[in-house]
Amino acid sequence: MCRQVSSQVIKLIFSAIFIVGLTGCSAFAESETKAVPALLISAEANNTSQLEQAIASLLNTDNVKISPSAFVQSSLLAIERAPHKDATGQLIMGRNYEMPQMVQLYIQGDKCSIKLANAEQSRQLPKLKCKAE
Repeated sequence: MCRQVSSQVIKLIFSAIFIVGLTGCSAFAESETKAVPALLISAEANNTSQLEQAIASLLNTDNVKISPSAFVQSSLLAIERAPHKDATGQLIMGRNYEMPQMVQLYIQGDKCSIKLANAEQSRQLPKLKCKAE
């Protein structure tokens, strides 16, 4: 009887260790794969051009201009549509009531990406270095 009880205790201990191990692994995997808002580590011209290209791709436009300090202090950036002008530079339309597009910088693991705030579209930014906000 003593042997049967100790066998059951050993099985119970191994089961508990197994469950705790699985819980720890799933918690680690979740934190590893979850994207969190991020900031650029440094403001460089190369970073700006890569960000402009990625944002233009997300917005389906040819050209986007952003400040070199974009995403250095905040993970969010508002992108307004450029006003329409004629060949002489005069505005064609009056006021623009369209809301700006919000884009956000994220980090997942050690990879940076940019995403439209209210959409699932995103672009990877493999050459950028960023940190969690």
